[in-house]
Amino acid sequence: MLLQLCSWGLLWSLVNWWLRAAQAQFPRACATVDALVQKQCCPPLGLDPTDQCGFLAGRGQCRSVEVDNRPWSGPYTLRNVDDRERWPLKFFNRTCQCTGNFAGYNCGDCKFGWTGPGCDQRKPPVIRKNIHSLAPEEREQFLAALDLAKNTVHPDYVIAKQHWLSLLGPNQTEPQVANASIYNYFVWLHYYSVRDTLLGPGRPFTAIDFSHQGPAFVTWHRYHLLLLERDLQRLIGNESFALPYWNFATGQNECDVCTDQLFGAPRREDPSLISTNSRFSNWEIVCNSLNDYNRLVTLCNGSNEGLLQRNLAGRTGSFLPSMDDVKKCLSLKEFDNPPFFRNSSFSFRNALEGFDQPDGTFDFPVMSLHNLVHSFLNGTSALPHSAANDPIFVVLHVFTDAIFDEWMKRFSPSDAVWPQELAPIGHNRMYNMVPFFPPVTNVELFLTAEQLGYAYDIELPASDDDARALAVLIGSSVGGALLGLIVVLVLLVLFLHRRQRKGFQPLMSATFSNTKYTEEA
Repeated sequence: MLLQLCSWGLLWSLVNWWLRAAQAQFPRACATVDALVQKQCCPPLGLDPTDQCGFLAGRGQCRSVEVDNRPWSGPYTLRNVDDRERWPLKFFNRTCQCTGNFAGYNCGDCKFGWTGPGCDQRKPPVIRKNIHSLAPEEREQFLAALDLAKNTVHPDYVIAKQHWLSLLGPNQTEPQVANASIYNYFVWLHYYSVRDTLLGPGRPFTAIDFSHQGPAFVTWHRYHLLLLERDLQRLIGNESFALPYWNFATGQNECDVCTDQLFGAPRREDPSLISTNSRFSNWEIVCNSLNDYNRLVTLCNGSNEGLLQRNLAGRTGSFLPSMDDVKKCLSLKEFDNPPFFRNSSFSFRNALEGFDQPDGTFDFPVMSLHNLVHSFLNGTSALPHSAANDPIFVVLHVFTDAIFDEWMKRFSPSDAVWPQELAPIGHNRMYNMVPFFPPVTNVELFLTAEQLGYAYDIELPASDDDARALAVLIGSSVGGALLGLIVVLVLLVLFLHRRQRKGFQPLMSATFSNTKYTEEA
């Protein structure tokens, strides 16, 4: 099966080279000296060089990039230093802006949830299931697709090896970009969103994060997963393929997906490594040496940096979150609260991310839900810049997204609950999520899953408020029934007493005769 997937992947990359649309930094078509010097990424759709952004078919136009200029808050107080400020203006100030439901760097794609030549047909939602409920062939398809993605060069995207001031090389003639596999590109995106600001050799500014510790945590990771899901669909030629989730809310002290049938058991001779019986035992990680990048004032270039590690044994005595934790989190009605940071209280986002207690109480240094699971896995998963290397990252975050989606469906929030300004950098409502390209704002992903073309096969517990309302309803119903029964009994007693006074006997002691009704009359 893996051989068939490899063959299809090669054919797919050749056939779709010009027709595919990228949605992250940087499209190959724009990783040229001319494009970077002109700061314009408006490639043609297809082979006609005059058809920029699919303009001839009315799909889009080349326009100036819109960025969020509202003030931010939080610990990042520098200005015009980091290349992720006012993303993506340090690299491109003109990109394709697509019309209708068209999308992509050349408007050659459809928005998530749409399909058809005109991107005007609703796509049947793909269904994300519990990984433990997958049929054997579904499980094998998912795991084989991950492994193939780890070993297939991404046909559309390249990664930047240097920050913006050095992107064209010492002679300004050689773009400092590199190939990456589909899965390593997924890892690199996460690394780039959390990496430190490079101020000079060994002088990083570390208090910055575009995908955590703020409202964008939920939308950034949602888009991140959607990109991977679409890449895997195309890689294996199955548009109905969906990422599964891992329900980590077991309350147990063992990892039930850390088996050789799924993501690999611990290796006997070295429990921090993956069992050699698992396909993931030979996975090497990238973007792990953050201190070296800071010392050399450079970026992760996608080079292998050692084997994937987990250290479950190092977390002896720790337990995974419970379903009661999920229920408490889903009881929080406020999406987020000032200062919209990791110290926000009674914030659904902060409780889900794991900086609050599940009930929203801030109690430093608490660790719950999402954060607790990363800590429980330990090893490569424990640090944000390297965590996405572990394939468990995918199913962990799919379940996190399922909780977010459940909250969205229960409370139906308006966009107004998302702060327009004074969230940490990258987390304002209209900020372009870093480093996705072409630009996409946080609020564009603040939707239910079905609006984006997928749904969950899951039943999450009712929130505390829902449970109380149900209890009140049941109590009222039972109480009403009891009261009604008492009233009926009282009326019956009065009725019998009245009949007895008129010479009638209760029905149970009545005697019958052969006298006919007409005779008595």
